[in-house]
Amino acid sequence: MIIGRVLILFGICSFILTLVSNYLDIVFQVEGKNEIIQLGQFWFHFSPNSLQIAESFVSRYVDPCSALDILDCSGFIWHPFISSILLMPAAPILALLSFIFIAFGLKRSVRKREKHKI
Repeated sequence: MIIGRVLILFGICSFILTLVSNYLDIVFQVEGKNEIIQLGQFWFHFSPNSLQIAESFVSRYVDPCSALDILDCSGFIWHPFISSILLMPAAPILALLSFIFIAFGLKRSVRKREKHKI
C-alpha cells in the first residue's frame, strides 16, 4: 500500500513539473523564441549540479565499459542513450511519466485493497 502511495506521489510531482514545463514553453513563445524546452535544458535550469553529478555517476559507476577495464570499450549509456532522451521535449516526457507513475500506483493500491477484503 505504501509503494502505491509513493508512486502516486511521484506521479503528482511529475504532473506539477509538466505544468511548469508547459508554462516555460508558453513564456518562450510569448518572448518570440520559436523553441520548446528540452528535458535536459529543463533539468539544467532547476538543478545544474545534479545533472553533472548524474552524468559523472552514470559514466563512472553504472556504465559497464567504464566500470570494467577488461571490456576496453568507450562508455555507451550516457552519451548515446541518456543524452538523446535529454534532448526530447520536456512536457510530453514528464506527462508520460506522471501517467505511468499514477497508473501503477493506483493499480498497486487497488490490488492491496482487494487482498485485504478477502
